[in-house]
Amino acid sequence: MQKVLFIILTIILLAALGAVFWFWWQAAGQSSAAPTLPPQKTFASNESSSAQKTLPLVTPEYKKPDENSVIKLPVFNYHHIRPMPPASAPINDRSFTVTPEGFENHLKYFKDNGYQTISVYDLLNYFDTGQPLPPKAVIITFDDARYGQYKWAFPLLKQYGMVGHFFVTTGWIGRQDILTWSQIKEMSENGMIIGSHSISHANEPSQNDADLRHELVDSKKIIEEKIGKIVDLLAYPGGGYDNRVIKFAQDSGYIAAMGVYKIIDQSPKYRYAIRRFHADDALESITSKLTKY
Repeated sequence: MQKVLFIILTIILLAALGAVFWFWWQAAGQSSAAPTLPPQKTFASNESSSAQKTLPLVTPEYKKPDENSVIKLPVFNYHHIRPMPPASAPINDRSFTVTPEGFENHLKYFKDNGYQTISVYDLLNYFDTGQPLPPKAVIITFDDARYGQYKWAFPLLKQYGMVGHFFVTTGWIGRQDILTWSQIKEMSENGMIIGSHSISHANEPSQNDADLRHELVDSKKIIEEKIGKIVDLLAYPGGGYDNRVIKFAQDSGYIAAMGVYKIIDQSPKYRYAIRRFHADDALESITSKLTKY
């Protein structure tokens, strides 16, 4: 019996020694392991660090403007670009003429004073999404598709890295002093924007429904076939329009239309009557509209 008790006590002692040895080995192993690092520091928002600079930027959400909101955006309208007719010429011939030198003075003024040309589509994008326009933006347009617009205005626009909108009266193509389709297509393929100025340049509010539809639908179709691009901008001949003309323009597939005004205020509710004002040869005809803009 005593022998059995001795064996049991020996086993218990060995087990206790084994437990002590096991705990000592665990402690020794832990002490040789890599130390635990403190939590990574979170940079305060006002601290400057390279970590902050590499964080992705948050894309701002644009707010679509109210339909009645107004912004300032000058839209210039030109007709003849050519040498000035003699003093004996009709006053309208002279007032609707900007000389090549005068037109270059306009473009040079824009460039030297930080103005940049944008497209009507940029304005429409602002109307639809609220994406801001670039500072000191201006829009340049031409009516009637006169030859001088190709001979003088087009090269100058390219030279100064600017964009122009050319509104074509399709029924006039082939006449003297009017652009050819190849010239119109060349301008389109070199960054210029082509729109419709009707077929006959008739006063659209006075036309009956059938004639008005023909002027709007067929001029659009003809230009699209000739340049191979969608045409969805319209300039009313003489700036004449009314609510019926606007409805026909919408139904014909135009997304905006140009009127004629002497102000630079633009508004989403007037996307079918975008304000343009006439530019003449004098530099003051544009600078007067850019005061405080």
